[in-house]
Amino acid sequence: MVITLSYPALLPEIRHYPGGILPKRSPDGIGHLLIIKLPKEYILAAKLSGFIKMYLAPVEISGAKVVGLLTAFFDDHDEPLTLVTPLMDDDLSEDLFAALNSQNLSVHFFDEHSREHFVFKSKAIIPEASRQKISKKFLLKDSMQLGSLLDAIPHWFSLRTERDDLEAIVIEFSEMEFGDVAIQDLQPKSHQYHGARGYSHTQVERKEPGSYQEEDIIRCLSMCFEQKQIYHSPLRCHDKEEVCDILVVTRKRVLIVQAKDSPNTEAISHQKISRKRSNVMHALNKAIGQVKGALGYIQKFDHTLDFFIGDELHGVNIANKEKKTLIVVKELFNDQYFEYSPPLLQIMAEKNVDVVALDYPELYKYCAHLADEEEFFEAYDRVVETAKERGEYPRLRFGVPQ
Repeated sequence: MVITLSYPALLPEIRHYPGGILPKRSPDGIGHLLIIKLPKEYILAAKLSGFIKMYLAPVEISGAKVVGLLTAFFDDHDEPLTLVTPLMDDDLSEDLFAALNSQNLSVHFFDEHSREHFVFKSKAIIPEASRQKISKKFLLKDSMQLGSLLDAIPHWFSLRTERDDLEAIVIEFSEMEFGDVAIQDLQPKSHQYHGARGYSHTQVERKEPGSYQEEDIIRCLSMCFEQKQIYHSPLRCHDKEEVCDILVVTRKRVLIVQAKDSPNTEAISHQKISRKRSNVMHALNKAIGQVKGALGYIQKFDHTLDFFIGDELHGVNIANKEKKTLIVVKELFNDQYFEYSPPLLQIMAEKNVDVVALDYPELYKYCAHLADEEEFFEAYDRVVETAKERGEYPRLRFGVPQ
């Protein structure tokens, strides 16, 4: 069953859920649903491999033995895409364990904007070693220790053994009930920004990423900014070349957004990690060059910034407004920030303008967890100040008690 069509009453909860795994009992009382809400790269990796793995990671927090969940999506055998879920003694864990033991399980893949892309009839294969860990006694009790658990789980996974792989829970997809479709959005409320076509569409596999990614970024930004403040693909007046991918102009600030994505296809998904890391640096350096060009144009204007959207001339007031830039790439690796940071800090010093680079999933987290412009830029400014102080950009964590 497709939730969007068969159980629409669940959609408000899914839209409100910031992302991750959401287990539910089927509203018809027959079986269980495992809702997985993640970006397209995770969905494609799961679809291509035909399974996902769940590791119940045994870790010790403040002297107590607990388990946390790491779900792996195998675009790469050794370094798959991963999702960390801190299991607590609550309804979510109870529902998850019930779903894993269900004889009637369906897995529903939603992207970060709550669009349902695939539904698979599935079966969970639970080795005895994992079954012994499915117990309330191994669940975290104190929510103030969530941060420690979130740190411990990926560390355990990085040291996992072949035996740990064999003891992982495997969720096999036995039959695709829905999928491989393009989804079109014709809702006027989704297309109030400048440059909107009045419709948008998306799909998991993307041979040409451009407009797909920019429209997804605008959906993210619309959570924090008014759509009338967002300009898609502004063009320079003198030659009609693009200023930047997205421009956001508010009462106090100008945000220049430059996006870099790559196709989301089987060939790209199966690239070696070394190639993916190299691609990130190439995309980041190219985006930095484009940001320099955008700043070169915008900084020529003192009061009114002129540009075209299509054939329509716009003039927006930028007098005394803070200029900030945001680079959005497909993926950033935690252990590579020592490489990402120097060129970003260099352009920040050269242009005297704040610069932050996020990968797309991280941008979504910012926008999903931060209520408005002020909260967005409070987080943005915290990242910039830390980068200036330490010489390396940090990654923020949301939804965890500090």
